[in-house]
Amino acid sequence: MKTSTRILLGCLTCIQLLYVPLNRLSTGGIAPFIPLDAYIPLWPVWAVPYLLIVACWPLAIAWAVFFAKDEELTALVASILTASLVGIVTFTLFPTYVIRPEVTSQGWAADLLRWIYANDGAYNALPSGHVYMTTVLAYYGRRWFPKVRGLFPAVVVVILLSTLFTHQHYLLDLAAGLFVGLAACSIGPWAARLFFPQPKPKPARLIKAPSPKE
Repeated sequence: MKTSTRILLGCLTCIQLLYVPLNRLSTGGIAPFIPLDAYIPLWPVWAVPYLLIVACWPLAIAWAVFFAKDEELTALVASILTASLVGIVTFTLFPTYVIRPEVTSQGWAADLLRWIYANDGAYNALPSGHVYMTTVLAYYGRRWFPKVRGLFPAVVVVILLSTLFTHQHYLLDLAAGLFVGLAACSIGPWAARLFFPQPKPKPARLIKAPSPKE
């Protein structure tokens, strides 16, 4: 692993450590609710993919660390770092939150959703971290696994729906998360090349062939 990639991974770890304090300690702000959000039902069973994808993120990054080429790993980490920076700055300067409904149904899915509500703060709504993280990883997954590339957009759609049907996010949060994720896939690798330029290969030395003896 290159030094530049290690630096980016270290920065990413530090940025991610800020997410939970911001989510729990933020105050004020607005709820980015639009009228269409009122028609979205609450389906507790969607808490399953909402939680599972969080476990998949570190597994995907770990796969890239061990199996991706150095340039591809650097591009991935730079993209995630870019999206995370945009998220943290937005959460800090423009706090947003979600007004959650009361979970009145019973069963394991309802209990799971109540557990999420109890342990995950209502802030850090826009842009959706679930969406921009999944979008970035899906973008690179399509490139690395072309035979199953259609699977990755489907995963993004499932996560979009899970954030809505658990009422963890609003529609504007998802739109912003998609935009941030896709933009980071372009800006991140460019920024990595800017701050960590690759050394130019030395020109090959031409060895003059000995002249034939007369």
